[in-house]
Amino acid sequence: MMFDLAVLGHVSIDHIRFPGKEETLLPGGAAAAVATSAALAGARVGLVTKVGEDFPEEWLQKLSSVLDVRGVHILPGKTIHIYMIYHEDGSVDAPVDMGVAQEMGETPIPEEYFDAEIFHIAPIPPEEQLKALKRLEGKRVSLDFNPTYMEDYRNRTGLMREIVSRVEVLFPNEREALTITKAKTVEEAAEVLHGWGAKLVVITRGERGVLLYDGSFKEFPALPISPEEIVDPTGAGDAFAGGFLAGYSRGRPIEECVRLGLERAREVLKKWGSWSI
Repeated sequence: MMFDLAVLGHVSIDHIRFPGKEETLLPGGAAAAVATSAALAGARVGLVTKVGEDFPEEWLQKLSSVLDVRGVHILPGKTIHIYMIYHEDGSVDAPVDMGVAQEMGETPIPEEYFDAEIFHIAPIPPEEQLKALKRLEGKRVSLDFNPTYMEDYRNRTGLMREIVSRVEVLFPNEREALTITKAKTVEEAAEVLHGWGAKLVVITRGERGVLLYDGSFKEFPALPISPEEIVDPTGAGDAFAGGFLAGYSRGRPIEECVRLGLERAREVLKKWGSWSI
């Protein structure tokens, strides 16, 4: 089997906390969110991750129903637990209990995945992203970010610049792009990231849509969705990246890639949790 996309990163047990509501436990992790979205958008996907013995068997079966799980390593100990804490002002905190998800950049990758058209590195600590990038030297790689590592994005500019220099497609949201580059505007941030070496910068802006920069700017509006349809915002950016990469890995026009991403993001907003399945 030839793979369109291989995804490396966290598959987690998520604790979702909204103000005044009971905690909800859901399958999560950015890598699974990207991978399941891409699979539902038609891509052949392999997943590379580490989980613990507490990871529910039914969740693994759910993943294996849509993608290849030979790269999922079940280790003694606990799966990573992520706490998505939403505040009244719209801000989000995401503290993490790492469990077995240490040194993710060194996770064994099945040989079959190395021929994938695109290799996506989901949010893991930046130094681990760089480890993975060095292992994938010469491959086409995409990469995205997460609020968990915002202090690294703010303070480790040299590291972030080296990471960006090795990436073909970059998926920051607006806040991440501004923090990493210290730019004043999102347009300036896109130009800086492109100047550091990313060939295509794809900045997600929530309800204001998507800004692309590859030497020239392209803007795409978000697809319409009513507030009543939105169940849970967790994973919308990852779902967009997965849909986009499903098209991009198969050589589709950029406009179609964006449409696939926006469609997948809209669908994940309508359900609980970050996985698209």
